[in-house]
Amino acid sequence: MAPKQPRTIAKSATEAIGMKILAGSNKEKTLVLAQLIEDLLDELGYNDFHPTLSPTRLATDLKARHRSTGQRLHCYGCIIAHEIRPRELQGVHRRYMQARRRDKDLAGIFFSVTGFHSTARNWFSRLDTPVRGDYHLFGVDKICALLRRAKLVASPDQIIHAIENRVMARLDSGNLVLTSGRFYWIFRVEAKRGAAYAILDAYGSPVSPRVALSLKRLDSSLKGKRLLNLQAMEKVLLALAESGQKDLEFLSRETREPLNDLRDVMQELFDEGFLIAEPAGHPRWRRNRYSIKPEFHVFLSLARQFLDGAHRFKFLRSNFAVQMLVAGLRPYLEGRFHLKLSEEERSWIPRFLAVSPAALSYALFAPTDEFISTSEELEQRPMPGLDKERLRNQHLSKLYSNLLVRYTSDVQDSRFDEMLRHKGIRGHLYRITAKAASAEEQFFSIKGESYLTLALPSATGTAAQRGLGPPHSINSETLLSNAKALMHIQEFDYAIELFERAIKDLKDPSKLLEAWHCKGTCLSSQKRYSAAITCLNEALRYDSNYKEAWLHKAVCLRGLGDSSGAVHCARRALEIDPAYEDARDFLKGT
Repeated sequence: MAPKQPRTIAKSATEAIGMKILAGSNKEKTLVLAQLIEDLLDELGYNDFHPTLSPTRLATDLKARHRSTGQRLHCYGCIIAHEIRPRELQGVHRRYMQARRRDKDLAGIFFSVTGFHSTARNWFSRLDTPVRGDYHLFGVDKICALLRRAKLVASPDQIIHAIENRVMARLDSGNLVLTSGRFYWIFRVEAKRGAAYAILDAYGSPVSPRVALSLKRLDSSLKGKRLLNLQAMEKVLLALAESGQKDLEFLSRETREPLNDLRDVMQELFDEGFLIAEPAGHPRWRRNRYSIKPEFHVFLSLARQFLDGAHRFKFLRSNFAVQMLVAGLRPYLEGRFHLKLSEEERSWIPRFLAVSPAALSYALFAPTDEFISTSEELEQRPMPGLDKERLRNQHLSKLYSNLLVRYTSDVQDSRFDEMLRHKGIRGHLYRITAKAASAEEQFFSIKGESYLTLALPSATGTAAQRGLGPPHSINSETLLSNAKALMHIQEFDYAIELFERAIKDLKDPSKLLEAWHCKGTCLSSQKRYSAAITCLNEALRYDSNYKEAWLHKAVCLRGLGDSSGAVHCARRALEIDPAYEDARDFLKGT
């Protein structure tokens, strides 16, 4: 069976999303609108709110003042059922202009949760600057951007991505909904069994059926439509990914979902092409044993759903994911990136990706056009074999650096160590080596020879656990190694985070010296000279004759304008090593 592709309305994310306020009465809707506008204006820097509500017009007038500049603001918002037409916009703008005659610095904003009709926008865009004044239109796109900036919701792009990963049927329309102080995303769906709807919370996770039904009672557009229980579908898929073939009663116990509800959920998953069933008695719907279809395109569909979400570690360590990675990952990546991997790369890449959801997600789904075009150009270029191999390694290092950045984000998750223990991995000590390709360029490679496994610990003994040691004692030197590789590829923010974590756990003075010095070097590269000097002083505390730290401190002092201090530090480096050419060159240029 060919892989199914998500189908959505043919619009951009913000155009595909509308907005609604749901409440039991017009008065309640207007109160919610006023609170929403105050939250948005707070994000823009305003306070001292004075709202005037108009429940009959589903609108609010609001006055405010900017916290820092003191500029006054006249704001109008409404939640009528249609887009704002020219006549409605003209009336509100006219009132603003009348108030502006009394205050030449008055600013104005029109918030419309249903947006502005193109004719209204055209009229507004044709106004001369003096007539328009300091007035702004905020439709759904700008409201969503402000809510995203305030960390109240995810972006429409993220939400469209999240719903596409869960629903293969056609999406009819979507709305950001505000009710009782909470945000939800509601989508209407045209599925095989008729019209349905699905609901995600503010950040893209499925909501419970109880919440979904309470929203349905407030939203008349959902009348007659059935709920796609995405939360239960997610639970079933995770349970089957971990346990393999199971009947409905087992799944009901595992997911804590009622049998009758699961019957509908299983039918939806069959319609989506995720499941197969083996007959095992009557009634078939109850006795059949279900499992996820063992096909790589099904794995890709589930990976899109889970690898970027809250259950990413649980999914990646499941039996289904492990089997699919073994069966199909290598040829898929070779085809996707137009690569011919060496035997060594074929060995470590699957093992590396098998413990990092973020790195695997990038490898499976990131755009490849630029990478492929460079690969093809490199293959067609006439040059000696050694030069071509060197350039190939440099080219691959760009892919590896992107994988490594995402891997390091997973290392910092507390669930990472738990997954390593689940897989029986003693240490994820990939050797990450920075190699100088030339004086100007650097690349690095990732190798997995030190990817060690343990026998599973016995039920009674603790010897294996003692051999394993505390999680942080295993990870500290790995964090240091990863951070140094990130420093070489100039990912300084990520590198600094890892150096800080390593410093907390390292006990070896020589490693602490290295970590403090490298962290100071990263900060210096970002021109954060004062913070860098603090780190370099810590390094010198472990070895006062560390010439590199003295020279880097000299660079920082020069950056702060302290020329005499910079000269003193550079001379100290030369005292330690009279042949230190870098220090000599620094003094010549100071």
